[in-house]
Amino acid sequence: MDRMRAAGLIYGRQEHHLDHLAPLSIQLGIPLIVTEPRLAELAKRHYPKLTTLLFDYAEMGDALVQGYDLIFSSMARDLFDQIVFIAESLRQKRVQTIWCPHGNSDKGHASYFMEGLKREEVALVYGQQMVDFLTLKGVYSSLKSAIVIGNYRYNYYLSAAPFYDGLVQREISSKLKRGNRTLLYAPTWDDAESSSSFYEAIDTLIDQVPDEWNLIVKPHPNTLETMEDPERWRSRENVLIIKDFPSIYPLLNFVDVYLGDFSSIGYDFLTFKKPMFFLKSSGRKATGDKGHYLHRCGRVIEAENFGEIFSTIESSSSGSYKKIQEEVYAHVFGEGEDAKEKIREVYGHNPF
Repeated sequence: MDRMRAAGLIYGRQEHHLDHLAPLSIQLGIPLIVTEPRLAELAKRHYPKLTTLLFDYAEMGDALVQGYDLIFSSMARDLFDQIVFIAESLRQKRVQTIWCPHGNSDKGHASYFMEGLKREEVALVYGQQMVDFLTLKGVYSSLKSAIVIGNYRYNYYLSAAPFYDGLVQREISSKLKRGNRTLLYAPTWDDAESSSSFYEAIDTLIDQVPDEWNLIVKPHPNTLETMEDPERWRSRENVLIIKDFPSIYPLLNFVDVYLGDFSSIGYDFLTFKKPMFFLKSSGRKATGDKGHYLHRCGRVIEAENFGEIFSTIESSSSGSYKKIQEEVYAHVFGEGEDAKEKIREVYGHNPF
């Protein structure tokens, strides 16, 4: 075999994987396979240079085994095996996989998540912090190779900034009050570690938005599947709940201030060296919690003070955290390698 046939894969309704695998697939020059028509539509609108293939669930296993030798995905190998097991057995062929992270959040320190990657052979990592985390979880030593890719998503945004900035103008800024400062609230979902601040903070946050501020709320896709969407939210001209905007970096470039909890979007926001604030829900304990690492890059607002979010933001010094933001950014992303070349070295073939 002189050439490996490669593709990206998003299996199921994993919308939050799109902004990770779509830029990667574009940069590698490979197609992205999806199983949901909604994801195919989002990919078409937000990643026009991407070749997107929509596969039916019933045909997926055999189509992957017959058509591809190497798959990039954000699912663990154990889950991938469930899709292709029968087809691989029938065709006597094993499809290689490379794991791609879908963010760099601080979730997973107190729960079983990263341990599920112990059967991976090759993983993409952003930088040293992810290497340290995989090492802590006993995964790194089992990898055949870990390829450092740095902040490839931001680099992709820069390569197409006019398109994405125009997309933000049409779909986001045009729906908000002109001249206002804009706060982005991007909470994570309510996982087993009580990471999300959404349900505890959202009503209070929206009620207190001053007229001179815009508020963009970007719930996690897992939250969107269960949350209600009160009509009163839609009546506020300076509040926007976004559901169909997977491209993160153009959104972060547009807003002035970040408000989050334990979402990986907080690490992405370090790129812009803007003010950051973090909500700590009452269910999340601080003692010995390694998941608070990013919180050193901004001011933490405790649950009992959620009623004072905007006054806290307005009274805080905007530049007091820039130095630590730069240090954490360097530790998280560092300098990326040539992913194509490293993959060729690992497999001894040219998949691109």
